[in-house]
Amino acid sequence: MPIIAKAITQDLSNVLMLLKQVDLPIEGVKDHFQNFFISKEDKMILGCIGIEIYGRVGLLRSLAVHPSFQGRGLGQQLVKRIEEFSIEKGISNIYLLTETAEKFFLKLGYQFIPRDEADPNIKQSIEFTSLCPSAPVMTKNINFF
Repeated sequence: MPIIAKAITQDLSNVLMLLKQVDLPIEGVKDHFQNFFISKEDKMILGCIGIEIYGRVGLLRSLAVHPSFQGRGLGQQLVKRIEEFSIEKGISNIYLLTETAEKFFLKLGYQFIPRDEADPNIKQSIEFTSLCPSAPVMTKNINFF
């Protein structure tokens, strides 16, 4: 059974390879790698997820599951872990940009919002400005207190 753990510096190159393999951008990953989690079995990284923290909001990014392990619930487990981590960090809303996983995130409680309604801090991110300049924006309020 794969474990989900905080990524460490030595995981960076394997995470970047996985992201390239599933056609996700790698720009900015290193800058926020302290907020990444990985799913690992033995020494193989099966999946990853990260969050960029902007005050009380976060930008979920780089959710990837190795093609051989997709469809087994690993993506949902990774999202749950990053949501728990975000709550620990005092984040109230998580945003994400996606052109391929809308249905997946809708099932997890994320909702579409117009791009111009995204938090101003999120709009400054590299994903928003140049990596995914027209991708739909989704958000979820995780502040249950």
